[in-house]
Amino acid sequence: MIDPPYHLPAVRLSADDYVAVNFRLWRARPATRRLHWLLGTAIGLLTIGVGLDVWQNGQLQRTSSFIFLGVAVLYGVSRFGLVRYQLRRGYARNATLQQPIDFILTTTEVIGQSQQGKFSGPWTTMQRAVWVGPDWLLLYPTEAACYYLDMRRLQAPATRVDVTRLLARHQIRQQQT
Repeated sequence: MIDPPYHLPAVRLSADDYVAVNFRLWRARPATRRLHWLLGTAIGLLTIGVGLDVWQNGQLQRTSSFIFLGVAVLYGVSRFGLVRYQLRRGYARNATLQQPIDFILTTTEVIGQSQQGKFSGPWTTMQRAVWVGPDWLLLYPTEAACYYLDMRRLQAPATRVDVTRLLARHQIRQQQT
């Protein structure tokens, strides 16, 4: 185990990374999963209803069921694109996300520095940490905001395991998506 400080220089969050990370978080949310399950069930039931109507009558007699099925499928398909579009728009509007940030993780705090200034936060203010795939660690000082740390920028000899241990040492709740 390598002792801190751990350096992550010039962490830059591209629009594609921002969309990929946040889309993955959105899909992992219980409310999103529940809605997908309900939508899938509704589409299945509507499909069965349309199929039974055609099978029993030799043709489609209740066009409203077919229209509802079409709307449900269109909504299901377009929903993913709409979420990606909204994420990309949000990224474009936030100039702070587009600037490279140098992060230093010490035994006592997280330090960040960019062209806009320097900030720091003690580990005691971190509410949780979310690992998104193998590359991104999101540190949440509040529920509404996070620091995006690109673990590909972590300078050797430090490793992801070292960062995981540092978070555990400070009893920061970690989750994986």
